[in-house]
Amino acid sequence: MITEDKKAAVLDAIGEFVSFLNERTVTFHAERHPGLDPDAYAMDGGRKYIRIVATRSGGGRHVHCFVDAQTGGVYKAAGWKAPALNGERYNLLDPDSFAELKANWDAYGSYLYKR
Repeated sequence: MITEDKKAAVLDAIGEFVSFLNERTVTFHAERHPGLDPDAYAMDGGRKYIRIVATRSGGGRHVHCFVDAQTGGVYKAAGWKAPALNGERYNLLDPDSFAELKANWDAYGSYLYKR
């Protein structure tokens, strides 16, 4: 059973991750595609997995990734409703793993593919 402290830690880490995604995406578009509006990232609830959704300025949404609500594990999306369960890519509660995620990040999401 997951404790309230762990739930809070996971939600805080997801909030930091979403902020990171938004900041880096804005910077990327300002540098490389100044005429385009960047996607805006947000958490979209879930009990077991929290969906990270990107919304385009002209409308339309897509799943960027999923985060395990109990462990902080980051998974590539298999589709709108489920993560790809062929392995955790990063863990937001592990400082080294989170730093690696930030170092590998790119605007196209290829950092979520297995290496």
